[in-house]
Amino acid sequence: MMKKITLLLFTLVTVFGCTACGQARSENMGEIMKKAGLNTVMGMGTVFLVLILISIIIYLLGFIGKAQKKRPAETVGVSVTPAEPQVMETPAEPEDLTDDFELVAVIAAAIAASEGVPADQLVVRSIRRKASPNRWKNV
Repeated sequence: MMKKITLLLFTLVTVFGCTACGQARSENMGEIMKKAGLNTVMGMGTVFLVLILISIIIYLLGFIGKAQKKRPAETVGVSVTPAEPQVMETPAEPEDLTDDFELVAVIAAAIAASEGVPADQLVVRSIRRKASPNRWKNV
């Protein structure tokens, strides 16, 4: 019984499926598979060509960015005069900032402005300079 139902469904699908797709009933399975294979190859080829085109466009956008960076330097006609060699002073010993009341006032004012509270409500207990100037370590 199951074989008869399966055969009936297969026959209905092939008869109505072929006419719905525009295929004639007289085409054999080899011709149908040949057309299906050609459609597959054409579709995949189109996709790969578009992907290659997109990658070439992205590659060329890098050159446009480099050209725009160079252009402002070339268009600005600034005459460069050699500067006198500057004597680099060796930095003195780092000063002790623990009793720097001006720095405390500036930091307290900045925190008060960002938090929206009066500065007299804030108490600065310690100020420490961050040891790492590398911003990648903070990420």
